[in-house]
Amino acid sequence: MMTLIIITYSFVPSHEVIVQPFSSKFSRTALLSFSQTYSKHIENPEEGKPFRVTAIKKEGKPLYSRKGRFVTLRANEKYTFNVTSLDNDFMQEAISNPSFSFEIYNEKFTVELEKMEIYDEERITALIPDDRLIRIDFLTPTLLQPPRPSFKRKKNRYVIFPYVPLLMSSIVSHWNKNMKRKITNVLGLRTLYYLKEVDYRLFPITVKYDKGFVRGFTGWCLFSLEAKRNSKLRNDILTLLSYANFVGVGKSRAIGFGEIRVRAADQGRKEKSNSEAQQT
Repeated sequence: MMTLIIITYSFVPSHEVIVQPFSSKFSRTALLSFSQTYSKHIENPEEGKPFRVTAIKKEGKPLYSRKGRFVTLRANEKYTFNVTSLDNDFMQEAISNPSFSFEIYNEKFTVELEKMEIYDEERITALIPDDRLIRIDFLTPTLLQPPRPSFKRKKNRYVIFPYVPLLMSSIVSHWNKNMKRKITNVLGLRTLYYLKEVDYRLFPITVKYDKGFVRGFTGWCLFSLEAKRNSKLRNDILTLLSYANFVGVGKSRAIGFGEIRVRAADQGRKEKSNSEAQQT
């Protein structure tokens, strides 16, 4: 059975540092400094890599800027980033290097392994309670790409709404490339009927990407899960949505774009009420 490895790394800059507009370059450079396994996979141009590296985070919030402005890391403040891997060789490398140093932006940083979690398929599936309403938060710019036509194209085309057929196709393709059990019964127009948008608050956003800019979206969308309870279809949908919590959706998810958080709506309400209770 395939397993997911989730690692949280942390670091504290000794003084103020300016980093790239989309800050996952820092995270990727950190991994390249010690992991041959990550280096091997990241050089592969194919989509669906068995790795996802997030942007730098401050108190859990990804750091990136619009339209090419740089991101500033403050001195003596704690930052983190996350790594998802489906390659067990990487886990061994990470265990062997719980603390390491590397250089970037003409500065030296020391990174510490803060937490490691391991998920099998059964544990992945259990993360989202079987609720009628599912909320997806799009935490970093999401780039959902329609199928490419045969005629010559000059630029990639991305949508700025989580159109369900594209959303589910993106998750299924990654799952089927990396997991032993294949899921084949969830695609096509049926996606428009088993997962329906009921509310949303989305924001189109332009961000620096490679040598240019791309336009994606962030925000949240509330979906109604209409598939029959206890059916194979419903269980597969919940499995895929839970899996996307770890690997993201859309293009360039391996470098931190398309990071999402998927929850049952009741989970979000309970988390909010618990947080408010702790503050009083």
